[in-house]
Amino acid sequence: MPARPIDNERKSCDAVARVLEELSGAVRSNPRCPEKDGSGPPVEYVFDLAGKTYAFEHTIIEAFEDQIRTSVDFGKFAAPIEATLDHHMPSPGMYYLTFPIDPCAGLKPRDIPKTQEAVIAWTRAKAAELHAELPRKPSRTERPRGHQNYRKEAPPGLGFELHLSRDTNWAQPDMADGRLFVSRFAPPNRESLREDRLTTAFDRKFPKLAQWKAVGTVSILILENGDIALTNHVVVAEAVEKLVRDRADRPDQIWLVDTVIENEWTVLCLMREGVLFPDEDSPTRFRNFNPPVLDDV
Repeated sequence: MPARPIDNERKSCDAVARVLEELSGAVRSNPRCPEKDGSGPPVEYVFDLAGKTYAFEHTIIEAFEDQIRTSVDFGKFAAPIEATLDHHMPSPGMYYLTFPIDPCAGLKPRDIPKTQEAVIAWTRAKAAELHAELPRKPSRTERPRGHQNYRKEAPPGLGFELHLSRDTNWAQPDMADGRLFVSRFAPPNRESLREDRLTTAFDRKFPKLAQWKAVGTVSILILENGDIALTNHVVVAEAVEKLVRDRADRPDQIWLVDTVIENEWTVLCLMREGVLFPDEDSPTRFRNFNPPVLDDV
């Protein structure tokens, strides 16, 4: 069964609420959860602050469909491979092993150990070939940009393609030699896929928030990002701006909670009243929180 991502919904709501408290110089009151207590249209968190009512909806964003699930599954699949090979590759050189986006697709649990062993065997064999092509560090004069070589192959029986590259150069520290770094190829059309995923989220969340907005409540959508490889606040903001431009049901504000760094979440307002990065000139545009201090509101 695929692993589920950690649910940061409640703490993300609390983080944004704390920033709003800071901005207004007041403390929230009358908190409720309409989805659970039926106190209004079913959004996730509602409270009063400085004479206004705020309604929150939260969603985790993905760069493409199933990104979170495949990332969790890939992490578990790749961990034994990386643990076996990292620091044990032919020296000198750093190595990069790249998989397709979901190498676990179609694999039965009983087949995973055998597949991992096959990947390890292939990587060792190809690393030996790459090392033999230049078994030393080239000098700065000889190759100012260093030496890169690679192998690309779909090993028999694996059902997916692997890329292994080796990088060695005169400036590389000794501690980098023999390292192996594992990654995945991103879909080439990931930005259009990101927009598709955001549109799906907006279609689910906006109508609920619109019911609160219609009665004068400040409606806020919180986007949570836990991806460091393909996502940052700029690409999310660009997609948001494009997708909400012609939507009459867009919320008053859209916030981003970046949970990539486990002990330092970053909170910022992406859009307020249609204006992108409204706090851009503020020295506290980015607010950081250590998750343990946040409440499960």
